[in-house]
Amino acid sequence: MSRGDLDVRGIDELSGKLLSAIEEFPGTAEKGLVTIGNKLKKECVNQTPEGSTGKLKKGWKHKITGYNGSELTYELVNRHPVHHLLNNGHVKKTPGGRTVGYYEGRHYTEKSVKAFEARELQPGLEKLAKKLLKKAGGT
Repeated sequence: MSRGDLDVRGIDELSGKLLSAIEEFPGTAEKGLVTIGNKLKKECVNQTPEGSTGKLKKGWKHKITGYNGSELTYELVNRHPVHHLLNNGHVKKTPGGRTVGYYEGRHYTEKSVKAFEARELQPGLEKLAKKLLKKAGGT
């Protein structure tokens, strides 16, 4: 037996236990997903520029979709009308329609997601997996 064989069998068994636990306990999976997603939302709010009114930071909304573990999704969007312009950049025009420049986007959403993935995602998923396995009677 090679070392790779042992790892693969262990991963397959763990994956199977985890999927069955998610199907048996969708409420726990959803609660864990919301906890992880809210950390992402907090990171996005912190990276979002203040703006002149401060409403850009308040535009972040989340929605949970899916009814069982295999289809559970956390969707995070910013509903503020100018979010996409500030994040991605836009052309500056005069009232007459003449192009006078370009506003380079700040890409704060992408920066937030990368920072979240680097710091919070793996530990959060490991904690959720441990909780689900414990509930399913695994180790």
